[in-house]
Amino acid sequence: MVEFAVAVQSVRDLPMTTAPWTPFAHQNNVEAELQTLFFEEWSTQLGALVKPGRIYFGSEFCQYRLAPLFAVKQALTFCRENGFTFTFATPFVHQDQFHRLAELLSFLNDAGPCSGKRIEVVVNDWGVYHHIRTHFVNLDVVIGRLLNKMIRDPRVAHHYDNERAPESAREFFKQSGLLSTWFTHFLDGSNVVGFDFDQLIQGTDVSDKDSPLIASLHFPFGFVASGSACLVGFMDTPKSDKFRGDPNCKQQCQSYVFELSNRRHTDMEHRVFQKGTTAFYAHKTATIKQGLSSVQTILNPRVVFSPRIPM
Repeated sequence: MVEFAVAVQSVRDLPMTTAPWTPFAHQNNVEAELQTLFFEEWSTQLGALVKPGRIYFGSEFCQYRLAPLFAVKQALTFCRENGFTFTFATPFVHQDQFHRLAELLSFLNDAGPCSGKRIEVVVNDWGVYHHIRTHFVNLDVVIGRLLNKMIRDPRVAHHYDNERAPESAREFFKQSGLLSTWFTHFLDGSNVVGFDFDQLIQGTDVSDKDSPLIASLHFPFGFVASGSACLVGFMDTPKSDKFRGDPNCKQQCQSYVFELSNRRHTDMEHRVFQKGTTAFYAHKTATIKQGLSSVQTILNPRVVFSPRIPM
C-alpha cells in the first residue's frame, strides 16, 4: 500500500493537509493546475482520494527558511491531534545556522520517545547526517533530494528517454547512486530508513523490490538546482552587490515566484520556476502518470505531495 504524505513549509499551511485536493488561499495558477492534474491521476490509478497519513514539515532548500522551535512544536502538536505521523524536512546549513538546527533536532530527539512514535528527519546535508547519527539515536533519517544526485536539467532531460536511444543508456539516466551496493554499505549501521526522489522528466527507477527502505517520490514539482545565492533575496540589490555574502533575507520568496525561460532551448517541455534559492520544474500529466505507476512497484512506497511550490 502506498503511504501518502503532504509537504508544507509553514504553520499557516498545516490546515490544508487534511484535504490537499481542495483549493486553498493564496494558491497561484500553476499550483492550482498541478493540484488538479495530480489528483485526477491519483483517482485513475489509486482510486478514491484518502486523507494523508504523514506530514513533511519544513524547508528542504534554504537555511533561512529553517523553522523556529515554536513552529516545530505547533506542527508536531497538529500532527498528534489530527492523526498524522511527523517528518521534519531540513535544508543544507552553514555554520551560523547549524546551531539553530541542532537545537531543533535535540527537541525532536526527546519528543519522539515521549509520544511513543519515532520521528523522521529529511537530511540534505552530510554534516547534519553525521551529527544525527552521532548524537540523536531516536531520530530516523531520510536521505533528501539534494543529496540524490541525478540528471535534472529540464533543457535536455526529455532527450534522455528517447525511444531511439539504446535501452541501457535510457535506464542509466533514470537510476540513482543511492541505491548502489557501495552506498548501501556506507549507510550500514545508521538510522537511515529511506530515500527521497523526484519524479524526473526522463523517469525515475526506484524499483529495488528487495530493499526494506522507504522510497519516496515527490510530486508535482521537482527541483532542478539549489544553492546559497538567492535570486529573489537579492532582486532589489544594486547589480554590483548582487550575490555577495548574506542576502539579509526578508522572506521575499514567500511573495515572489519567477518563471524562467531559455531562448536557446525552445523545445523545453516542462515549465521552470525560481523560488528563492531553488529552481523547480512543474510536472506534466505524463510525468505524474509515470511516477504514480512506478511507485506501485516498490516494496515500501511513499508519495509526497507539495500543494505549493516548495520553499
